[in-house]
Amino acid sequence: MFVFYYERSMLHIKCTYTHKQIPCHITKIITKYMKINNLKNIGKLTFLLFLINSCSSNMEVNCSELTSEEGLVKLNDKKFTGMCLVYFYNNPNFIDEKRSYKRGLMHGKWIKNHNNGNLFYSSYAKNGEIHGKYVSYHLNGNIADRGKLKKGYKDGNWEYFNENGKLFKTELYRNKSLIDEKNY
Repeated sequence: MFVFYYERSMLHIKCTYTHKQIPCHITKIITKYMKINNLKNIGKLTFLLFLINSCSSNMEVNCSELTSEEGLVKLNDKKFTGMCLVYFYNNPNFIDEKRSYKRGLMHGKWIKNHNNGNLFYSSYAKNGEIHGKYVSYHLNGNIADRGKLKKGYKDGNWEYFNENGKLFKTELYRNKSLIDEKNY
């Protein structure tokens, strides 16, 4: 369900399910296009389909609302697509972790924060497995390590840094195995 309203000569659209505002630049473009082309029912239907897709694909919920069943993450017994948030137990105003899912599987960007609010790690998931660029950070914000993951395993070059940002070790991985290691 959507709520449409005009404010300051601009169309605003809000998804009542996620309580998210559809970005203003999108609504400006769509309303301008609709006015220029004087769209009839087909244009309105396309517009509504776009809004429904925008609302559902940007779903953001508290991770505690999700359930796990047979390896799939679900919301209201349906495979979940969107992002969920975990909040710090001792400070529920701050986000501890953001997790992304697609059709019930880990998919997209995942981040976790330190208790002080600094980023702890940033990674990606694809089809249920951690896959792609991975970076973790020390409590002070400096990079701790970085590399790539392939289907959940380290792959290629990995670099490790001390809290002052100085490189102290590199590793090379191929086919889930450590091939080479250098200490500095």
